[in-house]
Amino acid sequence: MQRLDTPGLRPLAPTGATPIVADPRQAAFQRALQPLVGQTVQGAVLAKMSDGSFLVRVADTNARMMLPVGAEVGGDVPMTVVAAQPRPLLQVGTEPAQSPVVHTQTGAAARGAAALLSQAPLTPSEQLPQLDRNTPQATLSPAARAIATALTQAYTAPGAPVVILGKTPLVATGTPVPEQLGKQLQNALGESGLFYESHVAEWAEGKRPLQDLAREPQMQRHVAAQAQQSPAESAARALAGPDLSASQMINQQLHTQEQGKVQWHGEAWPGQPMQWEVRRDESDGRSKGQGRDTQEDAPVWRSGVKFRFPLLGKVAANVTMVGDKVHVQVQSGDESTTETLRAWAGILQGALDAAGAPLTSLSIGTTEAEGDHAA
Repeated sequence: MQRLDTPGLRPLAPTGATPIVADPRQAAFQRALQPLVGQTVQGAVLAKMSDGSFLVRVADTNARMMLPVGAEVGGDVPMTVVAAQPRPLLQVGTEPAQSPVVHTQTGAAARGAAALLSQAPLTPSEQLPQLDRNTPQATLSPAARAIATALTQAYTAPGAPVVILGKTPLVATGTPVPEQLGKQLQNALGESGLFYESHVAEWAEGKRPLQDLAREPQMQRHVAAQAQQSPAESAARALAGPDLSASQMINQQLHTQEQGKVQWHGEAWPGQPMQWEVRRDESDGRSKGQGRDTQEDAPVWRSGVKFRFPLLGKVAANVTMVGDKVHVQVQSGDESTTETLRAWAGILQGALDAAGAPLTSLSIGTTEAEGDHAA
């Protein structure tokens, strides 16, 4: 049988998926905006919609958008064309640029509020949520409320010092022993939780026993959480929201790292209030005129305490350590106390020598005449 193939015909070959054709109205709007990118155009306000948006004619296209307060129907609004591809972006005044969507009812590009932008740029307007005066107020999910509460409770004003409040006196009873008092001061900061992560790293390296970590608040919260074996108790803890004490601790850690200082307020012994501050500064020995032999690369540690004694009155002591250099400055509120402190200066110097931290300088004076009375 003779074949009847027509010359020039070829068998059909399979092809890939058919490309999706963009909405022609959206494409036309993009073409109209393309030569206007970077330029300021005038939009004519045609009408105000029930949801608070406006119908504006821009680039020969009717677009629906949110306008700044004070916009009136019949007026003109200047706007900047930020981009045309991959989606049109228009900026009205100082408002953030918005992404237009195709408005199927008017054949124009629509510009809406946040709910509309979430579905831009090719969703038909009849499928978008209607926003008007009857629209319910937005509500936060339980997780969002928990996060907001934690952030609010943990907030500390920038620059505010981190203060640790001592719950018990450093020395319970009797005459304070300097070695005991020094150890308690060290524990007051070391067990505060501000340096917990570094202590965990030391424990992992075998440099710190686990018993030390057990005295810090993070470990105590972990142990308490592990003790909650009842499902009902676990559910109640979950419903109670985040551990605000944990968020506050993290915030204090960040502030301590940023500021390089921390304060402790409490009682040195029962009935004797004390304020203590520890600060780490960059080395500034040469700028302070402490001599040519100052170790410029060594960090500068400053420790200061303030007391109000029954007999001596106000007394403040500040210790500055730069490398192996120790500088002490003592101030009192009156001259008689200053003379008493000077009389005991030799004992202080001998004690520091015995402790392996010999004094580089010692200054004792009154608050009113700072620097006039040095010893």
